[in-house]
Amino acid sequence: MDANRVMVYDKFHYFSRFLKYEFKDINFVAGHKADILYGHEMTDDLSLVVFVFYSENDLIDLLRINSYGIPVLVCNHCPQFLNKFKNIQNIEVLECLDTKRGFRNDLRLHFEEKFSLVDEQSICK
Repeated sequence: MDANRVMVYDKFHYFSRFLKYEFKDINFVAGHKADILYGHEMTDDLSLVVFVFYSENDLIDLLRINSYGIPVLVCNHCPQFLNKFKNIQNIEVLECLDTKRGFRNDLRLHFEEKFSLVDEQSICK
């Protein structure tokens, strides 16, 4: 089992490419709509699901992913949902409304804590 296996659900694929480029020591797997609807790839060897939330249309998919019991990191790009996910079990929220440098640093800190990564690149100040 790969301890750093992370599924990224990003319907526009921008964020998943960004993660694969920035964090090369984590095994990112692209998640697709069928993975969520039918449970494909939603196995115990996933240590985290990064869900990129763009609009309220993504809410049903988020709830389906949360039902599998795998920890979820929601990268929120929707300002109307700033505080909506805070009290849901198994979900952590990262606000991606800030600058790219800001959420890159937040992601780096989150992944270092979650996976005990050695910081190969210094955090941008």
